[in-house]
Amino acid sequence: MESIGSLTKKPNARPKKNPFLHGPDHLLAEELSTRLNDRKHFGLYLKMATLHDHGLLRSLCGQVVESRDVKNPGRLFSFLIKKYNDEQGKLKSGV
Repeated sequence: MESIGSLTKKPNARPKKNPFLHGPDHLLAEELSTRLNDRKHFGLYLKMATLHDHGLLRSLCGQVVESRDVKNPGRLFSFLIKKYNDEQGKLKSGV
């Protein structure tokens, strides 16, 4: 059994930093594509991260992930974003 002193001297294991994730938009796109299990559409999530509020995107992603009967979470997430955009367009046009 190791002493407590030797355990504290070990370096902390930090996860490797991805050199391709440059800013908050990239980090959010990475998070969304990972949580929705849709890595091949990273570019779509990056575009969404640049256009929409990050809190809104995280909220919608949480709703999708919590839904247990969803077969394709990425598709549902895209649908919810489209629905949100349509509602915002109607509010701006006054219809």
